[in-house]
Amino acid sequence: MPRLTALATATVLSAVVGCTAIVPATSSAAASLSPAATSALAANAPVVRVLSLGDSITFGRGSCTGNGYRGPLQDLATAGGRYAIDFVGSQLNGVMNDPANEGHPGYTVRQIRDGVSSGWLSAARPDVVLLHAGINDLNQYADGTTTANEAVALVNQIFATQPGVTVIMQGLITSTTGMNNPMPADLAAKIDTFNRRLADEESAQQLAGRHFRFVAAPDLGQSRMNDGLHPNDAGYAAFAQGFFTPLDQAYSAHWFSGGNTQLPRPEDTVRLVNLKDGRLRNAEGNFSAGQWSSWSDMGADSITEVTSAATFSVNRVFAIRDGRIHEKDGNYATGQWTGWFEPAFANQLPVRPVSVSASALNHSLHLVVIGEDGHLYNVDADYEGGRWTTWTDHGGNFKRVASATTTDNVNHIFAVDAATNQVVEKDGDYCAGKWSSWTVSGASPFTAQDVAASASGRTVHVSAVAPNGTWARTDGDFAAGQWNGWTPMPGSGISRITSATANNVEHVFATSGGRLKELDINHTTGTWNSWGEPAGGADSKSATAAFTR
Repeated sequence: MPRLTALATATVLSAVVGCTAIVPATSSAAASLSPAATSALAANAPVVRVLSLGDSITFGRGSCTGNGYRGPLQDLATAGGRYAIDFVGSQLNGVMNDPANEGHPGYTVRQIRDGVSSGWLSAARPDVVLLHAGINDLNQYADGTTTANEAVALVNQIFATQPGVTVIMQGLITSTTGMNNPMPADLAAKIDTFNRRLADEESAQQLAGRHFRFVAAPDLGQSRMNDGLHPNDAGYAAFAQGFFTPLDQAYSAHWFSGGNTQLPRPEDTVRLVNLKDGRLRNAEGNFSAGQWSSWSDMGADSITEVTSAATFSVNRVFAIRDGRIHEKDGNYATGQWTGWFEPAFANQLPVRPVSVSASALNHSLHLVVIGEDGHLYNVDADYEGGRWTTWTDHGGNFKRVASATTTDNVNHIFAVDAATNQVVEKDGDYCAGKWSSWTVSGASPFTAQDVAASASGRTVHVSAVAPNGTWARTDGDFAAGQWNGWTPMPGSGISRITSATANNVEHVFATSGGRLKELDINHTTGTWNSWGEPAGGADSKSATAAFTR
């Protein structure tokens, strides 16, 4: 990878403000932490290992970002400046840099206790456990007393597994209406019984010398609930305050002290897939170490188009083969790949696909294709829940497509209009549940033959190839509601382009003269490098790239 050099012009980033900067880490302890922890460490504050333990509310269901209460709780701790939170656990969810948790959607109290017994706590080694559980039992018609007794047994199991740990339990939300049909009888009374029993448990646990607190959940009403069980982001913010106050009090009481825990830095490895002569090969580029793996054949032929997107550690590759969509998934946490298969939604597409793009946020993936009729279609996957939606026809007459999902859960689709060759945009807001109309993308129209997109926070980076083989790029800051202008970039003879962004560095891959090229743009320093050939070089028709977390 060539050394980054200064930008030839300052206009590339000057019009974009408010971009989330995720700076590539250095070897210092602070750089190994999330931004929240780094801020606290700057004041020599200790790092506290926190295990968020529970069900789907702990996981973050109903939260648009997936952060649930953990994101705002981390913000509260950072603002306090006395300690940094290092979230631990085997689950991942949320757009925050530290998405670890032990929230298991649908789990009952007994199932959570079984998980503690089987090693969740031992693996996480927390200083503090933030516990919230029990509503799934009541939603499945259990009674309040039995469920409360199960919760007490869970608390005892936690202390038996790790004596000396601090446990803060937040009660069930009183505005919960349930989600079963018919609704559980007397659900409000069962919630009250549960909460009263656990409130009484606080003094019993403390008399036994254990660091246990029980706090009532805030009254969220219906305006701060996403559905009958889960808060929305406003509700989760109140829920976070409910945990922060006793957490801060416990720290003042010296129930825990924290330490100099070293968090693993975000992985900085791009998963690159190259298409040539109908076959796919993949390679991994570790930009921290400055090295590439060798190319590996992906065991497919007759491929015409390819795209990819990562849901945490899994890179999901979608290819058009024989006029149908096929998928292959690589889990970089386990080192295992699936074989090629046709996903369940594939045969529901009413036309043959000719162009395809994927983007992802947390466990959700958004796939868009252009059909042979020129229309744009989209379908969405929830890989945590194991569900796909049906196809939606957005009309139009297009020939190329790219997409990027920002951290506010908006899927930004960019397509080349087949009639005007202009880059146009349509945005799907998955929080608000609505789509925008098609509009010309960027600060001004751009005529293109191909388009690429990736995102940093709420900023989208769009690259487009002009009919003469040159290219330009622009940034859309959706937090500020503005685009900067199209900036001409170095390079010629380009036919296809793709990009992936991580740690605020945009990695652009292009096919030029039949070869795969790479150029990297550092949005923190305002620098880019010269074109080089990644992974030792390769002949190419097109490529796709994604970063796993």
